[in-house]
Formats: sequence, C-alpha cells, structure tokens
Amino acid sequence: MPSWDEPLVQAATKRVRLGVDARRRRLGAGSRLGAGPGASLEFHDHRSYIAGDDLRHLDWSVYARTEQLMLRRHRQEVSPRVEVILDLSASMAGAPAKLHLATAIAALLATLAESDGTRPVVWCASDAPRRLPADWRPALRGSACKGTSGLEARPAPVLGAGSERFIVSDGLCPGGGAAVVQAFGSGAGRIALVQVLTAWERSPQAVGAARLEDLEGGAGDVVLDEATCAAYRERLARHQAGWQAALAGRGAGLVTCAVEDGFDRALTSMLRAGVLEPRSG
Repeated sequence: MPSWDEPLVQAATKRVRLGVDARRRRLGAGSRLGAGPGASLEFHDHRSYIAGDDLRHLDWSVYARTEQLMLRRHRQEVSPRVEVILDLSASMAGAPAKLHLATAIAALLATLAESDGTRPVVWCASDAPRRLPADWRPALRGSACKGTSGLEARPAPVLGAGSERFIVSDGLCPGGGAAVVQAFGSGAGRIALVQVLTAWERSPQAVGAARLEDLEGGAGDVVLDEATCAAYRERLARHQAGWQAALAGRGAGLVTCAVEDGFDRALTSMLRAGVLEPRSG
C-alpha cells in the first residue's frame, strides 16, 4: 500500500513551493473581482439585473426600497485548483521503493497546494481513477495498486477546468504520452508528468536468458543480451520523446526521477524542470 515519510515531506515544504502559473500567483486568492456574482461571503457591490442572471443573487432589500432589480456581487477566489493524479497500476508496486517515492512526491505536491491556500484534489488511478476525499492522507494510505492497463485505457476522470495537473507515474503506458495527455489534459491550465523509474527500467543490463514478469501483462522468456537492452533503451527514449511532445507548451513537461537517487534528488529534478520553485523568505 502507498506510504511516505510525512516529516520528510513537511520539511520539504519549508524549502520549495509549487511552480504554478506565475500570472495566477501574482493575483493571489481573492485579490481581484471575478466576472460573475461569485459565491464567497465577501460582499463587494451591486449591479443591475440582466435577463438570464441567477435570481438567487438578487438583493430584495434594494428592490423593496427602489423597485429596481439589483444583484449582489462578491469577490471570487482566483487561486489555482491543483489536481494530483497518482498512478496506482500494478507496475508502480513492482519495487517497494518505487511506490514509496511516487507516493511521497504526490503527497508533497498536494501538501504544497495546501500551503499555498488551495484545496488540492488527489486522484488515485488504479483500475479506474478515484477521487480522494478532502482528508486525502488516510484515504491515500488505504489505497491499493491493482490497475492492469495504461492510464490511457482507464475511464477519464472529470477534472476541473483550468486546473494545474500533476501526473505521478512511471509513464510506461502502451498508448504513449499523447493518449494519456488527451485523456487527462483536456481543459487543463497546465499539466506535467513526474516520471518515477527504477534503474532497471531506465537501463536494463545484459544477463543472458531470463524469465521476466510483466506485472500488468504476464511473464515471458527472453534473452537479455546487449542488443536487446540497447533496443529497449532506444524504445524508452522514443517513448519519453512522445511524452515531451504531448506536454510541450503546457507547463513543466516531463521530469524523470530515479528511485535509487531518493527524495532529495527528486526535489532537485523537479526544481530544475519548474514543477517546483524555491520558497523565498
């Protein structure tokens, strides 16, 4: 089951913050007047009723005094919605350290969203994407890795329009990055993949005849010679290039984190890619 070092995550929040769209951060939560009447409790002013407006926002006390239909306007919050999608397919649990690092990264992203004053939405994508409750930590710890297909083959969740989205996965989806981004990137403000891979997944070594088990597709006998390993590395490079092309111009893009390098090196990789930025002050 997913687990992470909560004190380590909390310590990291003092050093970094989310690298969200700078235009949104400059505005800040509730710092500008939204175009609509809004739903917050902070009253701003009135405007005349226009046919089609929501009647629930009419100020009947003004109507009683003036016989004019006026709408109450409130300030809307403009802090970005952050959605974290953690891949919990069976391949993520092949190595305990891989699942541990991926979960720690997902927990960090959600915790940083909270520290920025945003309520994050955390999804676990196993057989089907599942939205966790607002109290996502115990729900995440109780989740299980059981998906046997790529992210692109699972039902697409209903994600928030304009949200900042972070997918935490090994990214080894048969359909490739384009199919996943089409399913999970529609309507996104920005979207990035934090790819978590073991050393063997990045660069397998020649060991001769071997029986390999695909956690999502079954076992098979292969000969892992230098030619086979080189062909795998070339195919992985093409696969990652497909991800980069699908994510181009949509945010931080693809950042790969090596399981064996640990959490701190993953932070460095995410800082370099722009998923995170240093926390000043």
